[in-house]
Amino acid sequence: MVIDMNFINKDFKLTSYKDPYPYIVIENFFEKEFFKNIEKKFPSENDFKSQKNKINRMNYDTSIKDKLYEQLLKKESEYKELHNYIYSDNFINYFIKLFQDSIASEIKNENLKDILKYKIKSDPFETEKILSKLDIKENSPDEILYPRLDLGMGTLGYGKNTGGKGIHVDNPQRLISILLYFGGYKHIKGGELRIWKKVNDTLEISNIIKPTPNSLVASLQSNISFHDVNPVTEIDGTRNACYIAISSNNKIWKNL
Repeated sequence: MVIDMNFINKDFKLTSYKDPYPYIVIENFFEKEFFKNIEKKFPSENDFKSQKNKINRMNYDTSIKDKLYEQLLKKESEYKELHNYIYSDNFINYFIKLFQDSIASEIKNENLKDILKYKIKSDPFETEKILSKLDIKENSPDEILYPRLDLGMGTLGYGKNTGGKGIHVDNPQRLISILLYFGGYKHIKGGELRIWKKVNDTLEISNIIKPTPNSLVASLQSNISFHDVNPVTEIDGTRNACYIAISSNNKIWKNL
């Protein structure tokens, strides 16, 4: 499939961080008109309430095979374009390239399996439930990397009993995690992504990233990639976002 990527802003601003682990922040990721339509057409809270939340990453979520998600793809061209982009080799290769030096270093230091030799399976592989470390095999003969896209909404209290439920690292099969912020609120207190750094035997906040509309945060999800969501204590509207993961079908990170 040929992917038209004209909806990505050619003049976006990328800031790269190496400490305490590799991550990037991209401002104005989508073209202005494309993002305007993405934000405008994002499902309402009632839309999310119309179906059972099988994901439970945010207060409300929807993903491939859900009725809401499939309706969105049929009705809204922008979401179909986004879906086609995420489920493509171009997408996976682009983000691996952004982190290529860090990935090579982790492989060399034997903290990460040689995922550069893995096959890319860009068609939907992980559908409905999120595969946890309990669902994967230690070593699978068919080693692949695959994407996953979830649309979600955070409301009052998001980040306390959802959003990872506090400071955590992702599953050991996760290579890169990506957040795309879609706005949805007039006022919000909390809801920031917090980057944590291990100092001796304690964790300290290294950076706080606001959920600014049309911004993207991507991070290499190593075994020290500690992060959480600052719980939402006030909100006028909802915290709308898109969570994307590039994962493997087996455990790729070394235990600490």
